[in-house]
Amino acid sequence: MRPLKVIGIFVFLEKRKTQTLVGSLYKVNRKLVFTYEDSYLNGKHSIPLGPEFPLTQKQFSSDKLFPSLEDRIPSTQNPAYPEYCLAMGIDPNEQDPFVLLSTVGSKGPSSFIFHPIFMRDITPKDIVEFRHALGLTTREFAAVFEFSQNSLNALERGRRAGIEIIKRLEILLHFPEVALYFLLVNRGYLTHEKWVNASDKLKMEGKKQTPGKNLPIMG
Repeated sequence: MRPLKVIGIFVFLEKRKTQTLVGSLYKVNRKLVFTYEDSYLNGKHSIPLGPEFPLTQKQFSSDKLFPSLEDRIPSTQNPAYPEYCLAMGIDPNEQDPFVLLSTVGSKGPSSFIFHPIFMRDITPKDIVEFRHALGLTTREFAAVFEFSQNSLNALERGRRAGIEIIKRLEILLHFPEVALYFLLVNRGYLTHEKWVNASDKLKMEGKKQTPGKNLPIMG
């Protein structure tokens, strides 16, 4: 099977028992763009990802990898670097910053950790099946996961959507614990029975994840 292409990075702040989604790093028009999540940017106890990422601004762009992120990648001059790369399953000559950050740079001295964003074709069928699995109507799904209902209806009918909506769906479909966080925060939109059913489905899905995988739990 051909490996999935890494097209970006999710950044999480790892605490003792939780992982909070901080933001994401993508390449847009040949520039590297980091964007804070609104919930993190407006959080009371949030800390900047680095000195070049003040919390007074949501989005940052650069022609090359930001210094705070560059520092997370071990030096190629280290004699152990080739062996470390091979242990992480990548070529020692790998240059893609997304691949490097999500492997050899995924964990470092700070509390920020990185997860790869893979290129996946999220189809209307995927969205509908996920919503049906949770037992939610389009109105309930949109309210719980903070979508516009019109946007959700358009997505389910196969219309194009912006990168922010696709990014949110990527997270929800592949990180059950993040979806569970939104369900907990917005439980007032559902009846108790529907909330319990959707919660149980997400908890079961989380248990199916690969053993040992770090599931991002929103704090």
